[in-house]
Amino acid sequence: MISKSIFLIFVAFGSFSCKAQNPIISLDNKGQDGIINNAYYKDIDNDLDAYIGTWAYENGDSSFTMSFLKKTQSFNGKWYQDLLVGDYQYIVNGIQVLDYLPRLTDSNINDGQHTIDGNRIIYKNFFPKCDECDINERRIVLYFSDLDRNYLSSEIAIRHYIENGVEKIKVWLYDSDSAVLPYEGAPTEIRVPYGEYIMTKQ
Repeated sequence: MISKSIFLIFVAFGSFSCKAQNPIISLDNKGQDGIINNAYYKDIDNDLDAYIGTWAYENGDSSFTMSFLKKTQSFNGKWYQDLLVGDYQYIVNGIQVLDYLPRLTDSNINDGQHTIDGNRIIYKNFFPKCDECDINERRIVLYFSDLDRNYLSSEIAIRHYIENGVEKIKVWLYDSDSAVLPYEGAPTEIRVPYGEYIMTKQ
């Protein structure tokens, strides 16, 4: 009798596990038919893998550094997804303005609390337009946060390429939405300047 009960528990658990991540949908198709609860939006083509690691832009005494990890089957309470998450550091004239890099390896920070995260795939003519991209070349769009100005919505689009044997990414950092300022005179831009950056793999 006990063994039968245990068997039924395993069957029920197995059935739940199968349904928990069903269906499996490529990231490239995410959102085309709306978001499906309990679906698994999977990086089937490994688009996110090329960005894993640390990337740096330097200009004299100033630098902008980003580090990325790939999270698989991350559950946000509604659906599962593969995510690129990251954090960054920004230094101007030798003075550290922001340093969120330690958050990347902090076990108390969950996938949705990093200063960079996302998985949206875009192509050549999607905003921001990429004149140098091939017609079917894929880029990734990620949310980008300045935690002290989290009322501002910013994004980065990133393109991976190899130049003279060196891995690089081109980064477009831009304001993605109008903001409601929390008080009169509140800053209207994040502390990393909007624009384009060429970053090299470290």
